[in-house]
Amino acid sequence: MKIEINLKIIFVFLLFVLLNNIDTYIIFLIFIIIHEMSHLTVAILIGAVPKKISVNPFGVSLELYSYEKIDFWGRIFFFSIGPFTNFIIALISFFLKFNDLIIYTNLAILCFNVLPILPLDGGKILKEILNKFIGNNRSIEYTLLVSKIFLCIFTYLYSIFIILIKNVYILLLILYLWYLYLQEEKKYNLIKLLSKKKNCGKILW
Repeated sequence: MKIEINLKIIFVFLLFVLLNNIDTYIIFLIFIIIHEMSHLTVAILIGAVPKKISVNPFGVSLELYSYEKIDFWGRIFFFSIGPFTNFIIALISFFLKFNDLIIYTNLAILCFNVLPILPLDGGKILKEILNKFIGNNRSIEYTLLVSKIFLCIFTYLYSIFIILIKNVYILLLILYLWYLYLQEEKKYNLIKLLSKKKNCGKILW
């Protein structure tokens, strides 16, 4: 399994140091790593083979070699376990009266990851559900469309309330989400082009 580290993490780390919020960033990274390790654990349990773990400015992401051998419910379980882990941590932290930052951080990671935006867990769950009813190719197209609509809504709302909110972290989050989405769209268009050249009816994602 390959481990890849995005050097942009240094820039984000320094930004949080300058904003005097490095403690918040470190706590966020710890729980996003726990989130991703839960995905890795389930991947191993259901027989999937991890391909790459990427460390980026906003946490860690896991990539598998193939999802084709995993059935529908196995995929849903795999994509759901990360947000569910953060929910359990937040719940335990609440009842044990841990630091509020731990609770809010896990709830934020939970809410962030269930958004129907590719490549977040919520977007992948949406794609799997659509795939079951309308097929792989159209499910990818519709999920990308839903992702773009949600991103446009979030961007519009933030642009309206930016004077009231004055939160640079939300701006960074929106920019990061757009980056992730554009990467997914680029990957889909490339695979679609290659599939047409090979006269392949199904786009493997």
